[in-house]
Parts: sequence; structure tokens; C-alpha cells
Amino acid sequence: MNKGGKFINWIFKIVVFAAAWIYVFYKFTNSEQDIVSIFSHSLFFFPIFLLVCICMLFNWGFEAAKWQQLVNCSQRISYKKALSGVLVGLPLALITPNRIGEIGGRAIVLDKGRTDAICATFLGSLTQLFATLFFGCLGLAIYCLCFPINEKIKETAIIATAITIVLLAIFGFCRNKRWIRKFSLHFVGKNFYKKLLRLFQIYKRNDFAIATCISCIRYCVFSSQFGLLIHMLIPELSTVEIFVGITLTYFFTTIIPTSVLGEIGIRGSVAMAVFELFTNQIAIIFQISILVWLINIVLPTLAGSIILLSIKRNKTKKGNQ
Repeated sequence: MNKGGKFINWIFKIVVFAAAWIYVFYKFTNSEQDIVSIFSHSLFFFPIFLLVCICMLFNWGFEAAKWQQLVNCSQRISYKKALSGVLVGLPLALITPNRIGEIGGRAIVLDKGRTDAICATFLGSLTQLFATLFFGCLGLAIYCLCFPINEKIKETAIIATAITIVLLAIFGFCRNKRWIRKFSLHFVGKNFYKKLLRLFQIYKRNDFAIATCISCIRYCVFSSQFGLLIHMLIPELSTVEIFVGITLTYFFTTIIPTSVLGEIGIRGSVAMAVFELFTNQIAIIFQISILVWLINIVLPTLAGSIILLSIKRNKTKKGNQ
């Protein structure tokens, strides 16, 4: 790469680094609730908070394992490289609409076949969506069986369920249809379409099954983070109420379009609306939403930003050896 290309490359990385952290700082300083007050709460228990932080490692660790498993279907990568790709994708996801930058971020760590990252990331997101919808429907069923039906929840649940059914129906209807092929060829081009088609054909049912299982385990991990903090600060809530509240929060949040990864305002508002059914301490619920976001996004984004800035330097060193 010439000097001009290297300069542009570094400018891009610095811009991504700065933009991601400006966004994090903006969200933290413009929060409607004072998150710091959680640490002075009479029920705050540091070992629980530490356990939640440790769960963050497992959260992204499972995501890296899932991505590695999917990428390995087309090219072998180490777990370390998969974890680096997942972390590098975070700062790029923060500053791009609909997390689209996450795909490019993960592709950066691959030495070849970067289209593989597109397929693996897409399929990984698809299995995570399935896990969220599955647990959301389970939580909705428990709510309908165990609690008085709230009209707002009922209306939202009907809309969410309808959207889910429509998406599944479209997915089932569109498989192997000629017009989908024509649509894809028109927008992505013949060569790129054929390349994607070859990549998708290498995945077997067993690969999807493993990725879905990992997604479900990961869902349980980050839901447990939310649940542990709620149980610590609002102990009067039952396990069933916490489970239903968390699953419905993620279920409703998933179907609401967001412009950036972890749109904390939307997630916090949804969490408050859902948990209002079970408790009047909704301000704490919002604070917990912020805290979970900070734990799961801020520290990994910092790690990803550092890796992003160091990738080119490491490649240059290897090239000079």
C-alpha cells in the first residue's frame, strides 16, 4: 500500500475510534437517569455486579465461538482471530445504521475470502434473532397464562407476533424462488450473487443447529446479567416476573427498528413499559438498562478500538519480516 493509502487507512481508523467514543460519551452524559446512583443504592452488592461483568466475557466469548464456527465452514480461523473480529466490529457497528459496519469490521481480521464474513455474520445474526423470538414467545405465553392481560402489552404482542409470523412466512415462501434470484442479481450483481450462493451452500443443517444453540446460550447469558441486577435492586420481584419482563423487553425491542447498535433510549423505554406491569420502580429498571449496556458495549468497544488501530501495524510488521 502506498503512503496515501496508508494515510487514508489510518484516518479511517481514527475517525471510527473517535466517533464510537463520542457516541458512548453522549449516551452516558445525556441519560435521563443518574446511573452512578446505583452504586450507592442500599441493596447494591458488589459481588453480584462483579459476576455481571464476568458474564460480559462469556457473552462476547460465545459470540466469537459462533462466528468462528460459521466462518470455519469456508476457511479455518483461530478462536483468537474470531474474537478479534467480533470486537473490531463493535466500534464500527456503533456508528453505522442497522449495525452494517459490524460486517466490515469483522472482515478486517480475515486474510482472504472476506465475503465469508458477510455470510457468517448474517447467519449468526439470524440465529440470534431466532433465539430472541423464541424466548420472547415463551415469555409472552407465560405472561398470558400467569398474569392479568394488559391491553397495551396485548396490542404490542399481537403486532410483534404478526410481524414475526410474516417474516417467517416470507422467508419460507422466498426460498428457491426465481424472482428472488432475479432481485438479488439486479442489486448485488451476478458475480457477487454467485459467490454468495456458493458460500451459503457450504453450510449444513448441523452448522445452523450448532450456531442456534450457541445463540440461545448467549441469550441466556446477557439475560442473566439483566436479571441479576434486577433481582439485586428490586428483590420483591419474583423469578417469573423477571423472566417475563426481560424476554418481553428483548422481544419488543427486536422488532423496533434502531439506527445504531444498542439504542439505549429505546431499550430503556421498552424495559420501563414492560416492568411497569410488575413494579413501580421503573426508574431503577431504566438505570439497569443503561448499566447493562455500558458493561456489554463500552469495555468490548474499547478493546475493539485498540485492536482496530493495531491491525495494520501488525500486518506491516509481518510483511517486513
